[in-house]
Amino acid sequence: MRADRGAGRIRADPRYQGGGSSQINPTRLDNALDEITALADGPVTFAPGYDDVDAAVALARDAAVAIVFAGTDRETEGADRDSIDLPPAHVELIERVAAANPRTVVVLSNGAVLRTGPWDAAVPAVVEGWLLGQAGGGAIADVLFGRVNPSGRLTETIPLQLPDHPSYLDFPGEAGHVRYGEGVFVGYRGFDARRQQVAYPFGHGLSYTTFAYGEATATATADGLLVRLSVTNTGERDGREVVQAYVSLPGSAVRRAPRELKAFANVAVPVGATVEVELAIARDDLAYWDTRVSRWIVEGGTYQVEIGASSRDLRVTATAAVDGDDARVPLTGESTIAEWLSDPRGAQALGEVFASLAAGGEAGAMAATASNPEMLTLMGSLPLSRLAVFAGEAFSPAAIEKLSSTVN
Repeated sequence: MRADRGAGRIRADPRYQGGGSSQINPTRLDNALDEITALADGPVTFAPGYDDVDAAVALARDAAVAIVFAGTDRETEGADRDSIDLPPAHVELIERVAAANPRTVVVLSNGAVLRTGPWDAAVPAVVEGWLLGQAGGGAIADVLFGRVNPSGRLTETIPLQLPDHPSYLDFPGEAGHVRYGEGVFVGYRGFDARRQQVAYPFGHGLSYTTFAYGEATATATADGLLVRLSVTNTGERDGREVVQAYVSLPGSAVRRAPRELKAFANVAVPVGATVEVELAIARDDLAYWDTRVSRWIVEGGTYQVEIGASSRDLRVTATAAVDGDDARVPLTGESTIAEWLSDPRGAQALGEVFASLAAGGEAGAMAATASNPEMLTLMGSLPLSRLAVFAGEAFSPAAIEKLSSTVN
């Protein structure tokens, strides 16, 4: 194989660590240029493309494969980047080299997410190297030459642009305060909840082989959920698949993301083989924090488990009925009418009050609320204490306190 390749300066002068407290003194530091040269069975040519793009383009045009090493400027704690874009010179280098040689691979060195568009559309392969440490050059060479079959997966979403991120409008805050406004919709949960297009989803990663997923089952146990399925290597290389299980509860009474990663397994699967995979999801991982009772609660219902290769590449689905925790929320004057009516004891007590009002000729909207869905929708979100405006003493503070004591 002829191995002429053009690349950027990061190839010879590797970015292997961040700044500040993350700095280390390596015992030995290799670089991708030397490691690639050692593995190649032909000449390897090099040009520091950021200094002389024309020279890099000329080398790439005659090469069997062109490799462009690109990345961020130095990153350090307390000095966040104000952009997720590559430096303009790096983007220009990628675009011009890719135009000269369609067999161009981009290797990235960066400490945090980089925007990959629009340049990634022009290249057939991108290797996200992050900051690999002192042996990073050899690791990159092993992946490029296929000595190892990569199985890494993204631990965060790569957005199309920075403003797409759920935290964009709240970070970095002002006057010394940051509001974490995304709440439970952090990262991929926010992208999925908004149904936003992304460049590369959470959990994404490619391999030199392919995998097929068999039918999945989910069983509720005292400890949580047990998910079983088979995974088959349908490609031509031994490999490892990262099987990911995302859980949701359709119709939940609380705000939830469309799906949440609850378990995963890195599974070795030889060529042509089928492996049985078990994923255990702890019951505690199904719980949410209920501020009304100050404890973790598992909501009962039919949970849906979607299993796949990323948060956007879901292959098979299974469901399981889970018994919820016995955690009755105390009813108060600030509880809504809908909350009172959804509680059996609250509904009975409230119904008796409505009936007494109807018997006394004071029904109006009050008596109609319990039996009229439209009226319940209209008034259901009102705290019970607000009914004093319509029914006077029947819902006075003293009457509601007595009613609450009875049902609680």
